[in-house]
Amino acid sequence: MEHGRFFAYAPKHTGFLGSLLGLGSRSGAEGVAERIEGAYRSYVTTSRLPPSQTQSTQPQKFVYAGGGAAVAPGVQAITDHLVRVTPYVSHSKDALIIFNGQLSNLQDLRARRREYGGSGAPVPETAGVGAQTTAMLLDMYKHFHGRELMLLAELQGHFAFVILDMARKTGFAARDPSGTEPMLYKVDDEGGVVYTNCLDQLPTADANRREWRELAPGHFMLGREVVQFALSLQQLEKREKKESLDADALHMLLQAEGQGEGGAMEAVRSLMRNRSK
Repeated sequence: MEHGRFFAYAPKHTGFLGSLLGLGSRSGAEGVAERIEGAYRSYVTTSRLPPSQTQSTQPQKFVYAGGGAAVAPGVQAITDHLVRVTPYVSHSKDALIIFNGQLSNLQDLRARRREYGGSGAPVPETAGVGAQTTAMLLDMYKHFHGRELMLLAELQGHFAFVILDMARKTGFAARDPSGTEPMLYKVDDEGGVVYTNCLDQLPTADANRREWRELAPGHFMLGREVVQFALSLQQLEKREKKESLDADALHMLLQAEGQGEGGAMEAVRSLMRNRSK
């Protein structure tokens, strides 16, 4: 069994004037195709899944003028008799989503899909969890455009995903606070953003590990802007520890006041002041 890998690219949007003047031509459809082809060939060469597997487990590539991706699916065991293929991928004429992880409240979200702008018949359960998850997230992304914090507040579970928005020519990536699923990114020399979940077997042009940064747990990335939307587990543990120590110090202070121990009270107050720094 192996984890799936992906390589996604959102070129810098030059706008209508830039396109008219020929600026950023390397970031057009040909530039995207060249970038994605390199990653795709690398995945094909290094794929450890046997050719006898179905097409869904073979490396794939998706190329648009506004971005693209190469995906090397992995097969993970759920039980002794069930497996799942990851990452989950869904694409349309104007969007591509790559999702790793699991939404624990997926069924609740599906029950409320019309609140998020879902129209038409929902993806049937027989289509699988992957199709249900990606369709739900794309509906929510469109509904909450410009309100990404509200979108992420609705999600429960562990996840890391990328949405390439071809209509708006931008990328949106997010990673839940647990950090269970990896997500890395880099901004290239032309201002485009590249995303991956694994730095192994990348094309030569993107293989320098020092150029990549981790998208920290509890953060999302819209275009080139990185924003924190939730405390990571480490930050929560640190805050809980501080609050626990503050509670202990307060208890000591109340005890000292009750016993009229002036020196002890001053020592506890000093402790509390230091804890608050």
